[in-house]
Amino acid sequence: MKTKFNIPKTFFGFLTASIFFWLLINLSKEYDTTIEYDIEYEKLPQQKILLEAPINKLALKLKSSGYNLLVASFNHTPIQLDLNKAFKKRDHNYYFLSKNISSDIKEQLKSGIELIEIQKDTIPIKIGTLSSKKVPLKPNLNISFQLGYDFSKPITISPDSVLISGDEDSIKKTEFLNLKNITLENLSKNTKVTTPILFPENIDLKSNYSFAEINIEVDKFTEGEIEVPVFVKNAPKGINIFPKKVKVIFKVGLQNFNEVTPDSFKVECDYSQTENKETSYLTPKVKNFPKTVTLVRVVPNKIDFLIYE
Repeated sequence: MKTKFNIPKTFFGFLTASIFFWLLINLSKEYDTTIEYDIEYEKLPQQKILLEAPINKLALKLKSSGYNLLVASFNHTPIQLDLNKAFKKRDHNYYFLSKNISSDIKEQLKSGIELIEIQKDTIPIKIGTLSSKKVPLKPNLNISFQLGYDFSKPITISPDSVLISGDEDSIKKTEFLNLKNITLENLSKNTKVTTPILFPENIDLKSNYSFAEINIEVDKFTEGEIEVPVFVKNAPKGINIFPKKVKVIFKVGLQNFNEVTPDSFKVECDYSQTENKETSYLTPKVKNFPKTVTLVRVVPNKIDFLIYE
C-alpha cells in the first residue's frame, strides 16, 4: 500500500521566496573574478594594413556586485582599442601596453564594475604599409589537340592583369599571379574556360577579381608554300644572287590560309657574314611573317652570289 504525502502549497511558496532572497543577498555582495572580453580594433591609420589577425580576446580581472559580474560574463560590449595609440617597436611590430590602455578600458566597462587588472602585459600587433600595383595573370595549361589541329591564335585571358593591394613588401615581391592548372585533351574547337586566380597562401593580397576567362582559338592546320623575293642586307655594288626567290614553307590554319601572300613575308640575307670569309654563300632568314603562321622554313637554305665590278 502506497503512502501519499500531501505537501502544502505554502511550503513551495516559502521555499521559492527563501531561494530568491538568498540569491538577492549573495548577488548584492561584492566579488572579484576574471571575465574574458572580446576585442575590436578601430581607427587603423590611412595607408596601413593589419598583417596578421591580432588577439581577439582579453582576460580582465574585475570587481563588482555578484549581479553585475553575472550579467557581464554573459553579455558585454567588446572592448575597442584605438590603433592610433599603438606604440611602434620596429619594422612592422607594434604593441599596446596594458598599463597604457587601462584607463580606456575602464571607461568602456559598465557602471559599477571596477577594473583590477588586465591579465596580459602586452598586446602585439603587426601593421604594414598599404600598397597596390597591377600584375599580369599567368595561365597554366596542359593541352593536347586532335591530329591536324593547333592554336589558330595566341590564347587570350580576360582580364589579362589585375590590381592587387596589400602590404608594401609583399606587393614588391609579387610579379604575377598564377591561374589554376587546366588540362584539356583532344581539342578540336574554340574553347573558353573560367579558372580561379591563385593567391599566395603566405601573403595577404586582395584583388577585385578572383576568376579569369581563358579564350583558346583552335583551327585545323595545313601546310602551304609561297615564293618570296630575297633581299640582301649590307650588299656591295654589283652583287647578283642565285636564286632571287625562295620558297617559304609554313603551317597555317585553314581559316587564315587565303590571307597569306608573298607580301606577308620578308626574307633577308646579310652579306656581312661573308666578310670574314667564314662562308662563300648567303643564308636566307625569314625576318617577317604573319602571327597566324608557324613552322616557317626556307628552301633552299643557301644563296649563291657573284659580284660584277
